[in-house]
Amino acid sequence: MHPRFEQPIQESGGIGNAERFYRDLFAESPIACFSVGVDGRIRAANRQALGLTGYRLSDVLGRAVLDLYAETPEGKVRAQEQFRQFRTGADVHCRELQMRRADGASVWINLSVRAIRDRAGRVAASCSVVEEITKQPSAASLSWFQPNCDEVLSANEPERLARGTLLSPAQDLLKRFPIKSGRTSFFVKMEDIDWVGAAGNYVELHVGKKSHLMRTTMHTLEARLDPRRFLRIHRSVIINVERIKELRPWHYGDNKIVLFDGTQLTLKHCHSEKLERLVGEPV
Repeated sequence: MHPRFEQPIQESGGIGNAERFYRDLFAESPIACFSVGVDGRIRAANRQALGLTGYRLSDVLGRAVLDLYAETPEGKVRAQEQFRQFRTGADVHCRELQMRRADGASVWINLSVRAIRDRAGRVAASCSVVEEITKQPSAASLSWFQPNCDEVLSANEPERLARGTLLSPAQDLLKRFPIKSGRTSFFVKMEDIDWVGAAGNYVELHVGKKSHLMRTTMHTLEARLDPRRFLRIHRSVIINVERIKELRPWHYGDNKIVLFDGTQLTLKHCHSEKLERLVGEPV
């Protein structure tokens, strides 16, 4: 058995092939995996899960899973909602939550959960897949930009993007992005951007082989982008759909988006419908 894996279910008789399947999944998965019992306590954690949270295996086995979440509405409160959903036997797909590492630092994750059932068909434990979605800028890249540069964007009816029914007035949409580098300012055209990544208190605009940092948030920037061209595929990434070259199947119903420059980004399963609506075809 994998040294970082404890058998998730230890009832009499076990669950046979299903148990072995999930045991192998835990041991071999390149993504962080936990198994949580219906009592809310952690029964298993693989090496990637321990690396993500900063705990040792002995620290998490038997521990209440809610202890791993931040004391915020997006942390424990949302985690409790997903736990109740799992206990009913329903799958959880790509939920964004805020976890808390062993050192107290917060980390944003996507959570997907599938129930493991015993021979009687009762929910006995979970197979929980956790993927970090927070990206931080490097010190080297930040040094090129003024840390106190002014906020140049403002939110403008962000709800219209969630509804997908209204487009911004032309005057509200950004056509060029002002970038500060030292005392110099230059502009990047919206249509030249391949994709945008979250970088702490900044966003990183990827333009060909170059990248530029802006001091703003993904939420603020998204509200000023043309929703006919740009799509947020999860909390930390917005893509220019005109730069998509192909989609490739990936883990757990997700897809890899391959851009024309070779960049690969993950399209979470829960965001596939948004891309389909934008391009007008199933993906």
